[in-house]
Amino acid sequence: MSGSDYLKIWYRVQIGATLLILAMMMIRNYEFGRHRIAALLLVAVIILAIALVVELWEQLPAVVKRINAWLQALTQPLILILAWDVITREIIVLLHLPSRGVVTLMIAYYFIMFAPFASVLGSQLTFSIERFIFAFWTVMVVFLPLMALPTNLIDNHFLLLALSTGAVGTVAYFILMTTAMRAWKLSWPGLRPHWSGDFNWWILLGLVVVDLVFTGVNVGQWPNLHLTSWHLTMSAFEAGVMEETLFRFTVLGILFYAWRNVKQRLPLAIFTSALLFGLAHLSNAALQHWDMTILQAVSAFALGLFFAVVYVYTGQLWLTMVMHGLLDWTSFIVTGSDLMKGTTNWADWVSVIVELAVFGGIAIWMMFGQRRKVMERHVARLTGEDQHFGFMVQY
Repeated sequence: MSGSDYLKIWYRVQIGATLLILAMMMIRNYEFGRHRIAALLLVAVIILAIALVVELWEQLPAVVKRINAWLQALTQPLILILAWDVITREIIVLLHLPSRGVVTLMIAYYFIMFAPFASVLGSQLTFSIERFIFAFWTVMVVFLPLMALPTNLIDNHFLLLALSTGAVGTVAYFILMTTAMRAWKLSWPGLRPHWSGDFNWWILLGLVVVDLVFTGVNVGQWPNLHLTSWHLTMSAFEAGVMEETLFRFTVLGILFYAWRNVKQRLPLAIFTSALLFGLAHLSNAALQHWDMTILQAVSAFALGLFFAVVYVYTGQLWLTMVMHGLLDWTSFIVTGSDLMKGTTNWADWVSVIVELAVFGGIAIWMMFGQRRKVMERHVARLTGEDQHFGFMVQY
């Protein structure tokens, strides 16, 4: 049996168990007169029942399976989180077990809860646009672990922060998308370098130095470590890992494959992923001034170009995660917030124009010569059919 076979078994068991638990909760809420909650649970039970029938009845028409794949892709993550919240709450309230231990164990399961879903349903999404929607939808959903879990049941500040800041959701999303990309036979997060003789260590050193210099210039002073907090640290972790997982690992991988027959897919994919990265920061407009948000979006676009070339040149996702996380962490410590405060001035715009020129210039420079060949080779490896994703267990 292969790894995907085990994930399929896990998927079926998880759907069946979740269906039974929510069905019992539905009956209980109906008996207590909570008809709206019971109706909501009934909808969730029906959706899971459809998923189980389609999964077990392999002779169904392809169009039915396609419709079910999208029904489950859009609703099943929410249902799983609802079930996770309900189970966690009931264990604490009904069994009177210590909140800290229960929540810790449930968080450990939350990390991996979406893996079978990503493997089974993700593999059915064959078009690049479908994969884009899947990636951006799930990144919004997995950060809702407190959807139906009262925070007053969590008596540990650290665990509550891990859930509320998105740190738990970040790990879950990384595992989810790693599993989905595995199902799509696309990028694999670099852990072991695959560097050949044409890889230039001086270029790598230069990229690291540029990143460290920019991190220092960005904060303008040596961070006071006494001002750090778990909240700011987890927020920086969430930004570094989640955003790199989405915009570098996932988006670039999908674009490289979608444009596999386009001669200039490398610069096109890098530019597009950086643009999406910048546009995503416009969502902060609800929490900070518009001019500061636009400035942040332009800065994010420039950084997106830089992080993309670092990732593609080295093939190592962890490196951009560290760079991104360190940049945000030092900034959060100095400002005392994970948002940009105040309004912009002319110096801010000059600095972001310089930033755009520097990082844009580096990205353009990397598109030529031996540097381009190294990056093209990594792109071919990240989207090639010769990747070793599966594993076999022989009996």
